[in-house]
Amino acid sequence: MRMIHPRLFISVATALLLISSQSVAQYSPNCPFQGAVFPAPRNPRNSSLVISSALSSLKDKLKEIVAEPTLFDNATTSFQLNLFSKDEQLLSLSHAATTLDNTSLPSGALGENTIFRIGSVSKLLTVYALLAEIGMDHMQDPVTAWVPELANKANYKVQDAVRRVNWEDVTIGALASHQAGLDRDYSLSDLANLINATVAEQAALPPLPPDEIPTCGTTNLLLPSCSRAEFLAAIRGLHPVTSAFHTPIYSNLAFQILAYALERIAKKPFAAIFESTLVEGLGLKRTSLQPPSSTREGIVPGDAISSWWNVSLGDASPFGGILSTGADMASIGRSILGSKLLKPALTREWLRPVAHTADLHVAVGMPWEIHRLLQPLSPGSNHTRVVDLYTKNGILGGYEALFVLSPEHEFGFVLLLAGLTTPAGSAARSLALAVIGDVVTGALATAFEQAARAEAEANFGGVYANPESGMNLTISVNDGHPGLKLSNWTLSGDKDVDVLELYTGVPNAGLDARLYPMDLGGDGGAVAFRAVYEAARGPSYTSQPGVVFSLGCLPWGSVAGIQYGNVAFDDFVFEVDWKGRATAITPRVARQTLKRVK
Repeated sequence: MRMIHPRLFISVATALLLISSQSVAQYSPNCPFQGAVFPAPRNPRNSSLVISSALSSLKDKLKEIVAEPTLFDNATTSFQLNLFSKDEQLLSLSHAATTLDNTSLPSGALGENTIFRIGSVSKLLTVYALLAEIGMDHMQDPVTAWVPELANKANYKVQDAVRRVNWEDVTIGALASHQAGLDRDYSLSDLANLINATVAEQAALPPLPPDEIPTCGTTNLLLPSCSRAEFLAAIRGLHPVTSAFHTPIYSNLAFQILAYALERIAKKPFAAIFESTLVEGLGLKRTSLQPPSSTREGIVPGDAISSWWNVSLGDASPFGGILSTGADMASIGRSILGSKLLKPALTREWLRPVAHTADLHVAVGMPWEIHRLLQPLSPGSNHTRVVDLYTKNGILGGYEALFVLSPEHEFGFVLLLAGLTTPAGSAARSLALAVIGDVVTGALATAFEQAARAEAEANFGGVYANPESGMNLTISVNDGHPGLKLSNWTLSGDKDVDVLELYTGVPNAGLDARLYPMDLGGDGGAVAFRAVYEAARGPSYTSQPGVVFSLGCLPWGSVAGIQYGNVAFDDFVFEVDWKGRATAITPRVARQTLKRVK
């Protein structure tokens, strides 16, 4: 097949240049799409030397951390760490504090089946159970449609804004994503039941009438747990923090309300929903809403009360009361990455930010805490790209937890910690979570990035040709750059034609064309990629204060910008075998397939 004469592409070339000129990279010479720049590595534990080496080095590094007193208090702090990919466990590692006795660790050994409290990671499991039960169908419903006890009895007026919550504006989705503008807790951190009148007076606090002092609580420690009716009646009197959807405000009580709403929607108790969707649905062994009757399979730092091991959160368990193990949490992580409970489209919708925060590198989801990592494109490179990590952390009593997913790399990890609830113990535990979390994230993200790059070069790199038409092209992978480089795209004949120059109007030497995976297709079939055509550049561009429109990375705005017969110039499809290795490529606009020849 012959290409159309070059003179017909003058307007096409001009348009492509206008589009691509708006795409100036913020951290590297290229502007990739948000998300993976290479397909995730396959069978990473067994087929990637980079990942297996990184796991071995990580084990050594963690031993060094545990032995370093300035980073880790190995006498009082215990942890369980599980690393996993979408399809398999990668590593299970634990450390039992040297001061633990048979009362604190009845089984005598700490491992991936030891039960910890996971604190606010419970919120993540609550949203997961909701999505598995009812999907996204009710996210825009006002909460008052399902929890009518919160409906304002009188018409809400502008002057009411600072004194009562406009519950009709609060949606199910707002509750799930910290967008409801509600207080953090009810009674959990209220000093009214903790200090006497003398201390209150010394703190310049007025005496409270009886109706302003909580009579029930979140836990069963100081006060009896609130019933549904008591809780809803109490929170109706809380002042709003802000308007719904104005700015993210972390709220525990929002998830208790969310669970009540889910019960009405699904017409069954939350405990039954949790059990059927997650525990039974994923075959979880030791995950529960309430503490087990025995400490035999758990870790109890200190005693059962001070550690909060046997503290019941009652109806507040959906926001912070769940117990689990490293093995069960790893199963949950793999199920999310592999869309085992949710349809893939629903998983992708869930793994998205809902709102920004004041930190450029942190966003909020349902109820994800999304950290934006600047990941080097290759070892030793100062060029980076943005990788979104979907995380949730939690603290309850003597326990802390961190749950992390990198959807584009298809890996994750869970870190569970236990330690004393003294100020020193709490500080040591939090330091350990930060240090270990950073080391694991850095090691895994770098290893998976390198492995994906190496696999992409092996699976897609090479020369592709169609002898009948004379069309040829080369696919390669370059250090310091994202994606598959498209080059030497030519059409042989009476006069050789540079196809890239033909399409873009830019000489080959001045153009950088790169292909990125589009999450369409799979093993043993077709895999879709899209090209970004950019002018070749030298040093990295960076963001600058006060500069908004001169710098930016906007390739998503130019996809399929130019078409021929309803097929875009950036549309490419690889044919791959069952191992994921490409055998051919089709530049769809050319209406022909090029076989891989070397």
